[in-house]
Amino acid sequence: MSSLSRRSLLRAGLLASGAGAMASLTACTVTSSGGDTTYSVNVTKILSIISSIESGLTQMVNSTTVSSVIGTDNTAKITAAITKVSTVTAEVAAAAASSVTLTVAKNWIATAESAASAAITILQAFQSQLPTSVNTMVQAVATLLPALEALISSVSATVKTALSPAEAQTIIARGLQAS
Repeated sequence: MSSLSRRSLLRAGLLASGAGAMASLTACTVTSSGGDTTYSVNVTKILSIISSIESGLTQMVNSTTVSSVIGTDNTAKITAAITKVSTVTAEVAAAAASSVTLTVAKNWIATAESAASAAITILQAFQSQLPTSVNTMVQAVATLLPALEALISSVSATVKTALSPAEAQTIIARGLQAS
């Protein structure tokens, strides 16, 4: 039997968080036409989650402790990922209303998730060298990725989650200095 590391627990949290998201978020309808997909969703909830993901990543990359541990190249990669997430955040914000039909350009959710996942992967590689508050923030951002998918019915697995999306957003809102 293998031992559990913080890294394996964070990965398990990332993979398992979809269930909690599915339980707490509303389903939607999906239609596709001409390469665009239309989702009828709660845009305010999507904006809240993606803004939290962006905030968490930004707080971590702006931390001098994190930057000194992960190095200049990795900081630049995470900054590029944040730019992609910011673009999606702006697109969602432009369409924000309590509940609307949102036509989404080809794979923008996948773009945001891919960028955020890449940033999380970089940070997890340095997990043993990073402070606990940063590792907690990494877990919180990782928890929100499946929650984002669940809002558009992309997650179908039912697995127990380490953090709920609300708990993850609370951790991010507290920031790194609060831990």
